[in-house]
Amino acid sequence: MSRPVAIVTGAAAGIGQAIAARLLADGFAVVACDLSAFADAAEGREDVVADIADPETPARLVAAAQRAGRLAALVNNAGIGGAKAAAETDDASWSRILDVNLGAGFRLARAALPEMIAGGGGSLVNVASVYGQLGFRTTAAYAASKAGIEGLTRQMAVDYGPRGVRANAVAPGLIETALTRRLLEDPAYRLLMLDGTPLPGPGRPEDVAGAVSFLCSPDARFVSGVTLNVDGGWATTRSRFPHDPTGEPT
Repeated sequence: MSRPVAIVTGAAAGIGQAIAARLLADGFAVVACDLSAFADAAEGREDVVADIADPETPARLVAAAQRAGRLAALVNNAGIGGAKAAAETDDASWSRILDVNLGAGFRLARAALPEMIAGGGGSLVNVASVYGQLGFRTTAAYAASKAGIEGLTRQMAVDYGPRGVRANAVAPGLIETALTRRLLEDPAYRLLMLDGTPLPGPGRPEDVAGAVSFLCSPDARFVSGVTLNVDGGWATTRSRFPHDPTGEPT
């Protein structure tokens, strides 16, 4: 019997790389997409180097999934940052961030859903952000795109649940990646994000991958339309818990 297939975008590094590795370990064949070349190869993983915002990319990824077997999961992880405050955001930046972070995932879901439905159903997981739930400085387009992801996720849960597709989102908080390691050099960011997280942090990409794994598994067969925060408690508390350089609260 062939393995179920998962498409994972933004899969060459960071959170997406961890998600692809976890789903491989869970028994999925993975179609992994990223704008950058992959640094490694893995058995059971087909790598597609493409711009997720390219209108032709969804068809390429679904075709790759069809060759591999039955499309059972889609993880819309790819996204970009670089947002600014609203008054400092030009139209081109606004459009680009909204298109990559929200529009591209919508188009890929639109292409994948008929294939999932034809195969008996599946799991759609969109990667949102705590910044789409709560105000955070200088993130206008990014926050709007991530809030849109949560709204779209709920809407797809309504439309496609009766046809066997579960739609959920995960909302990471402070997760250790190359980008956040640089951001943590800013005392203000460290105060807001690291010291505002009750659990010792930052989190790891594998923490997000574990949540995605659950949502793609039979254990989540009756879970749809929800956003699972993977943020160490940040969004529900945002209290100050000063951490020392080892990550332990003081």
